[in-house]
Amino acid sequence: MKTDDHGLYIVDQATVITSVSPVEGHEGTIVTLKGTGFSKYVRNNCVVLGNLGACGRAQEGATSTELKVRIDPVAMVKEGDVMMWPGAGSNYYNDRISSDSTALRFSETAIFRNGAPIACAGVNFKLTKASPNTFGAELQRTAPENASLGGHEKGFVLSARIPKNYKLPQGSTVDVCLVLKEHPTLAVDFTAKIEGESLEHCLRAIAKSIVINGSHIGERIFADVVSHPRSGDFELCVTKPYLEKGLLTIHFNFSKLA
Repeated sequence: MKTDDHGLYIVDQATVITSVSPVEGHEGTIVTLKGTGFSKYVRNNCVVLGNLGACGRAQEGATSTELKVRIDPVAMVKEGDVMMWPGAGSNYYNDRISSDSTALRFSETAIFRNGAPIACAGVNFKLTKASPNTFGAELQRTAPENASLGGHEKGFVLSARIPKNYKLPQGSTVDVCLVLKEHPTLAVDFTAKIEGESLEHCLRAIAKSIVINGSHIGERIFADVVSHPRSGDFELCVTKPYLEKGLLTIHFNFSKLA
């Protein structure tokens, strides 16, 4: 893969995954992909495991024929294929995004857009254990009635539910991994310290961050936070025009308290 004078990525050869080892794991497991067409710049490799069950964070030392990824937090036990897209990945640094009295202060933000067709490994990778304090989104055919998603409420929507009484200790951090599989595939991945203790406004800050980061690369991503009409639990909803399938994982970490 190379870059032309306009910053566009040109694929020298089709990406092919010939082997995956091991074929099961959980958060923190290092998985080795072998094949052809990987990018040496790790941010240019977007990897998902277990049928979009978890993101795989590419590790340093990648070559065009071997790529190691570390499994990110896992929302649920799941299994399915390993897929990857080569493309254009960039680091962005919005220092702080807030909603009311709660804010996110970012330590890392990465945005990815694919530059080649998806490569599937043809394996049944098993995510064997869910990570604590991790919530995953389900793909729904329509958004909740009270969601506002830029007119795309009747299309496919990723909806993650978080209990309304979920507590955020002072100084918690949050990791968010979003992959929207459509044309093109987009990914937003960030880590931030939570300043404040309001769960609702933390989720609203996450939604705001997703929209802003999409706009950095000229893509329309819509996100909103609503209350479930019966339980009162919060639902973080995300969509994009022509969304086919996707992954959204929200992981709260209480071990990095200030």
